[in-house]
Amino acid sequence: DLDSIIAQQPAPITISTEGANQSSPVGRCVDRAGNTVAGIVPGISIDYTLPTVAFSGNAGTYDMMQTVNITCSATDALSGIAAQDCPAVSAPAYTLGGGTRLLTASATDRAGNSATASTSFTVVVSFDGLCALTQRFVTKPGVANALCEKLSAAADAAARGNDRATHGPLGAYVNQLRAQAGKSLSASEAALLERLVAGL
Repeated sequence: DLDSIIAQQPAPITISTEGANQSSPVGRCVDRAGNTVAGIVPGISIDYTLPTVAFSGNAGTYDMMQTVNITCSATDALSGIAAQDCPAVSAPAYTLGGGTRLLTASATDRAGNSATASTSFTVVVSFDGLCALTQRFVTKPGVANALCEKLSAAADAAARGNDRATHGPLGAYVNQLRAQAGKSLSASEAALLERLVAGL
């Protein structure tokens, strides 16, 4: 007030309670003429809570003929998500190769709070699975049967604990795959099967 000058103004107000769209307490100013004005500050949001980052649908261990379907979500109930890196997987397990894979996700909300989450899954490559996939890919039943017979011989040797004997039938399987690439199965399918052999 330019005519009477402020005689009394409110003390600073601190709001520390978490919540969305809060309003400040009423503040009053009084000038020297005794005029009073009151006001509040609306729409104050305070967010101390980390975002929620989560994976779902992970079975943990997958046979190579199963489908991996893992989703990822990032949520924040107060300020909302500002940025996220939330990977998901939806694919036949055999396309991912054998072994264990780790998925890591992160998210930051609009208040600057950050959170991370991780999950892992394992694709198990087996002789039976390789045979089933071979039969799916190979268009000639006779060739598919011959390839599966080599896998069966390798599985028998592995069951006896004879690793050296296992390599013989597996090597013959890989050699026949290479010979059939572009014929009874595509080159990419043959290459995929050969990569899976390394996961046994």
